[in-house]
Amino acid sequence: MSYAESGALYAEVVATERLSPHLVRIVLGGPEMSQYEPLLVPDEAVVLWFPKPGQERPAPTTLKDGVWAHHDPQTAPPGRNYTVRAFEPGENARMTVDFVVHPGGVAGEWAVNAQVGQELLITRPRCWYSPPEGVDWILAAADLTGLPALARIIEECEQDGPAVYAMVETVDADDLAALPATQCHARGVDASVGTGNGVAPGALADLIALKVAELSGQGTGYVWYSGEAAQSREIRKLLRKKHGWPLERVATVGYWRQDAERWNATFEKVHGEQLVKVYYEAIEHGLSSAEASELLDEEYEKAGL
Repeated sequence: MSYAESGALYAEVVATERLSPHLVRIVLGGPEMSQYEPLLVPDEAVVLWFPKPGQERPAPTTLKDGVWAHHDPQTAPPGRNYTVRAFEPGENARMTVDFVVHPGGVAGEWAVNAQVGQELLITRPRCWYSPPEGVDWILAAADLTGLPALARIIEECEQDGPAVYAMVETVDADDLAALPATQCHARGVDASVGTGNGVAPGALADLIALKVAELSGQGTGYVWYSGEAAQSREIRKLLRKKHGWPLERVATVGYWRQDAERWNATFEKVHGEQLVKVYYEAIEHGLSSAEASELLDEEYEKAGL
């Protein structure tokens, strides 16, 4: 079945590289990679599906009730969302993905041990970064999980476009080597080392608050954040509730949760699957995905999630 029909393709590892103490780069290719259709947006992310122990490749998706997915939980492989750091189209297409490595992470441990020729399954991308026309400046911030997207935002900023300010929260200063050396007209990178990323409380929410206050007299801004989910909520509330920014000027993406075990237990206790209906009902009533997500997040917060 083709990528155009199923939205999934198999990719092979063609190269690996240790970028820094906490980042491993994997280059993916193979005969099916040329079918991939990039979104050409800096934070486009795909789901990577990994083989289960003893498998040479992850189980394929199947069609059920018009939906391509892993419908059988017994055979479904583990999957994680990852930013496409770079994509080179053509007959020998290549996709570059940077992995954060840490003990216990399914994807990170796979990446550390990845060998040329090993296979993954990739499903269609989605994205969130969308600065409105006419903004004067962009503040892009991320922890290690969002670093690949932040790197692309810096690389792809336009000389005659909005000024780009970047912030990153990392465990080790050496991880900053993953950012591009040429930074277009980006106004430098402010780094917070040793905070967030599961090792300490996050600092980006406070830093963003200070930067937004500093830039408040310099026209209209747009803030994009990618990283820990609780910090994502804090940043969005700051901009939406305190500063009254419209939703189209705020994009915060929670890639992971610091307190995932507690959150999952609470989700089950409060029957969180019922709360999720808020999202789909909002979509049915014509709201955008961003609007529906914000409503769902408000319901989560009320329920202690």
